[in-house]
Amino acid sequence: MAAKYLSIAQEIKQRIQSQRYPATEPLPDQLALAAEFNTSRMTIQQAMRQLIVEGIIYARQGQGTFVRKNFRQLSQWDVAGSDYFGATETWRHLGEVTSQVIAFEVRFPNEKEQASLLMSADAPVYDFIRLRLVNGEPISLDMTVMPVALVPGLNKSHLESSVFRYVRETLGLKMMGSYRVVRACKPDARDREYLNCDETDPVLELEQVIYLEDGTPLEYAHCHYRYDHGGFVMVNNG
Repeated sequence: MAAKYLSIAQEIKQRIQSQRYPATEPLPDQLALAAEFNTSRMTIQQAMRQLIVEGIIYARQGQGTFVRKNFRQLSQWDVAGSDYFGATETWRHLGEVTSQVIAFEVRFPNEKEQASLLMSADAPVYDFIRLRLVNGEPISLDMTVMPVALVPGLNKSHLESSVFRYVRETLGLKMMGSYRVVRACKPDARDREYLNCDETDPVLELEQVIYLEDGTPLEYAHCHYRYDHGGFVMVNNG
């Protein structure tokens, strides 16, 4: 299941989008929210930090937390650029998220993968391709490489549910950051087959490296989204 602060952040976001929490008034204070969600104040603080990173709210010293007046009502497919919780958590508010395993093998990494994952040529990696669907509709085609040594015991059932959940809850690893490049590209034969793309439809490609809290790269992936089912929200809070 999702970390509790993420579930709370999602609920608060939905309240903002429905204008239950209007931009003209401060959000309920952290103690009130902690009591409502039956959790600790620290968990509420984590949820608030997540929403600040996404550019939805801001804190005004001595006055409380407010919705940004220029907060854009997002498309249901838009994803925060800082998000690295995996497709299962990202899309779950839209309905049933499922994964179809297209390919799964263990092999040795090529030069690009060695550089991205900071590993040697003779260290094996998992190489898997998954079609991600929401309520049976294809959303993304994900091509992922992971070091076998970091994620022992990975199997098809994990790929069909949530790899990140296995990493967090079973292996006890914590993800703390990502490096991402977003680009537009033409659909290849696999995109056309699994994402139902026409030859002239653009595809949004996300190339990413996900890191553990000690800086060790956990995965190197290329995710392809249909042009009408992909968007990334980048917020600079500096």
